[in-house]
Amino acid sequence: FCHMLLKDHNLTTRQPFHQLLQKKPSLPSAAWHRAVRGMFIQTQDTPNPNSLKFIPGREVLGSRTMEFSTPAAAYCSPLARQLFRIEGVKSVFFGPDFITITKESEDLDWNLLKPDIYATIMDFFASGLPVVTDEAPRTDTAASEEDDEVVLMIKELLDTRIR
Repeated sequence: FCHMLLKDHNLTTRQPFHQLLQKKPSLPSAAWHRAVRGMFIQTQDTPNPNSLKFIPGREVLGSRTMEFSTPAAAYCSPLARQLFRIEGVKSVFFGPDFITITKESEDLDWNLLKPDIYATIMDFFASGLPVVTDEAPRTDTAASEEDDEVVLMIKELLDTRIR
């Protein structure tokens, strides 16, 4: 943006930079509104103090609901996978027009978690990706009875952090 303001500025003049900022931007008005306009996400308390409802002002799942109690269960939702990457998120619930996040413990402060959750939701809806896909769970990293504790931990990390 600053580059666009400076491209027509003659550096030999002594015009102060603050006068340049008072000029109207040279972006077309539609592009300017898209660049500035953001998403307003409301929050609502729930009966559970460890859960908070986020209302993005957009349809999330239409008439359905889905619950993801673990990161591995979120294989079919790019949004749920992104939300589980936030440290402290225990579970994710999608409603028709809301997302309920449950944090891991009462010791975690919502004021520390909310900015990351807001950013993740806004970035996701800006990407245009579907909230839920038809993707099938990965079986190559599924836990089996003969896996020892280290192998199970590696498989869980692959599913939750890598994918």
